[in-house]
This record gives sequence, C-alpha cells and structure tokens, in this order.
Amino acid sequence: MQDSLKLSHGVTVQYWTYHDDAPTTMVLIHGFTGSHEGFQYIIPLMPDIRFIVPDLPGFGQSDLMPRDQWTIDALAALANEFVEKLGLAMAPHILGHSMGGLVVSSMVSQAPTLYDHDMVLISPVPTPIRANDARRGGAILGALQYQLGHRTGRVGDKFVKSRTISRGLTWTLLHTTDKELRKEIYDHHFKNLDYISSIEFYSKLYTDINRHGSIDYTPALRDKRILLLAGDKDTVAPLREVKKFATAIHPDTFTIIEGVGHLIHYERAEEAARAISKFLA
Repeated sequence: MQDSLKLSHGVTVQYWTYHDDAPTTMVLIHGFTGSHEGFQYIIPLMPDIRFIVPDLPGFGQSDLMPRDQWTIDALAALANEFVEKLGLAMAPHILGHSMGGLVVSSMVSQAPTLYDHDMVLISPVPTPIRANDARRGGAILGALQYQLGHRTGRVGDKFVKSRTISRGLTWTLLHTTDKELRKEIYDHHFKNLDYISSIEFYSKLYTDINRHGSIDYTPALRDKRILLLAGDKDTVAPLREVKKFATAIHPDTFTIIEGVGHLIHYERAEEAARAISKFLA
C-alpha cells in the first residue's frame, strides 16, 4: 500500500507498506540512486514482518530536500522525522543497504531510542575513502560524472542518465549467472535514472558519502544488536573495509556471503532473508 507523509521544509515522502498484519515492524532504507523498489526480492520472503519502505527525500517519488540540507546527516534527520510521524506503537527494527546503511547509522546515532535494539546493515558504506584506498579511483570517476552532469546542462543530463553507462556500472556489480535476474536488475537500474531529482543533489550527496562511513557512528552502534551482511566480492564496500567496521562495532552476527558483491538483496535474496529472520527470531 502506498502512502505519504509531509515533513519539515515542505518535503513530502512517499512510502510503501507490506504485510500490514504482521506482528513485527521493520523500516527499510535504500541506497544511493535507489528507491523502495530495491527491496522487491526480499520482502516477499519474510511475510512475518511488516515492512515500511520510504523513498528517501530526493530519490524515487519523494520530494527533493532544500539545497542546504544535502548531507547524509540531514537526510538521516528527515528520515527520523518520517519514522516519528508514523506514530508506531512500538519501536521498529531498521535495515539499511549501502548508502542506506550509512543513513541508518546516522539515524540511530541521532535518535537511538526511536528504534528497536536489533538492526540490520547490508553492505553498508563502512569507512571513509582515504588517499590510498582501493575505492578512490571509482569514487573520483563517480564524482566527475555528477559534477560534469550538473555543470553542462542538457548534455550533462543525458550523460548522467545514459543507459549505456548505467549498464556498464551495473555490470561491474553483478555476479549472478541467472540471465533473467540480470535483465531484471538492469531494467530496475534503468528505471532509477528516471527518478533522478537533481544531478547537483546527487553530486553533493555523493561527495558527502565518500567522506563518511558507518564506522563514524560507532558509539551509538555499539549499543545496538547488529546483523552485518557482506559479500566477499563487493568492490563498493570491500570486505577488508567491512571487517574494519565490524572490528569497531562488534556486531552480534557478521555473515559473509560468498560469490556475491554489493547486490546481496537482489542476487542472494533467499540467503539474506534467512539470515535476517534467524537474527530477529
């Protein structure tokens, strides 16, 4: 079921609920360039959980944030306001993927009592990108893509929304050999291009993401019970960096899924769902 909530600064957030009669509630937070649709594979596998899935401000069908709010922490503050306005009877569990894991880490740091003690992070942004980081080359190219995009008008718009580039970037993330699933993932990422609210917003937020990591919120995260899921072939959130993050926060469950990269919730949805259900049980 789709619904909406109006937040500060006149921002309206669109959100979707699933399994409304389930006894347990979990809020899902998507990654960069994503939307609520990114969780379409794992939601049906956990019918005993009520899922609330917003499109974060500036993504999907939700309104863009004011220009002076284009940071991870400001995005997290609005997400917390969204959860508060839901008026839930009990504190929900929370799950974040990729950038969503970074946003969730900030959300919990800002409002720890708003959420249940048990939370899930799937391939979160683990650490800030440093000068000698293996991720630095990709981060520079990504930053250039968005910077050129918002500075060169229509040409830049076509560049950022190019399906050819999107397909190439998605190809670097895929490890599944299932041709039908690969096509579905490509098509989903193509659809995300139509949701781009502002290339300048993407550019500034992308820069802020690379300056931070979930490890920055270690004190708050140590007070939670955390399931941390990671793929051993992830190049966006490399296992070496995720292990640094895990060492800092001491997650109650750290599960490494072999043969998959950054798209665990797409490519290995059943394994992810089993791990989450077992953890919450």
